[in-house]
Amino acid sequence: MSKARKGAGPAPRVATRLEAGDHGAARRESRRLLADPATDEAGRREAAAVLVSLEPESGAVAVGLGGVVVAAILLGWLLAG
Repeated sequence: MSKARKGAGPAPRVATRLEAGDHGAARRESRRLLADPATDEAGRREAAAVLVSLEPESGAVAVGLGGVVVAAILLGWLLAG
């Protein structure tokens, strides 16, 4: 990336929020960029990539849900017994 284009456009705002660990703000900014008709194609691709990267993996969600179910069953068993 050339020095003239480095830091230009809305993408650095999303990157800055990701680096700071503020995933909620990065998600909101990416959605705003996708909704803005003035955003260029490269900005749209980058915003879409950020949104995809912030989605939880379905396997991780399934494992977490399984853990909650097991915990609920154990709690019921302990309270009943």
